[in-house]
Amino acid sequence: MNLHYINMFLFSLMFNILLNVHKNHYNTTLHTPNTTKIPTTRLLCECELYAPPNYNNDPGMKQVMDDFDRQTQQRFHEYEQRMIKNRKECKEQ
Repeated sequence: MNLHYINMFLFSLMFNILLNVHKNHYNTTLHTPNTTKIPTTRLLCECELYAPPNYNNDPGMKQVMDDFDRQTQQRFHEYEQRMIKNRKECKEQ
């Protein structure tokens, strides 16, 4: 009797596997080994890195660079003044 139960179980298992493979045949993936991977490049720019800068002789760009330098120096000077004042206040306490 146990033999019949085992045979019925095995038959039902194989039958279910066969039906599931037949129903889900679209889920199977085909292996394609001949596909070529598209190379990805990670370049920041297409220009020469060590070429002389083009903006050194431009008067407009030179003015912008000078303004930037002047403003950053002014900000650093203000920051130093605030830090000196804060240090003085901390020492007095």
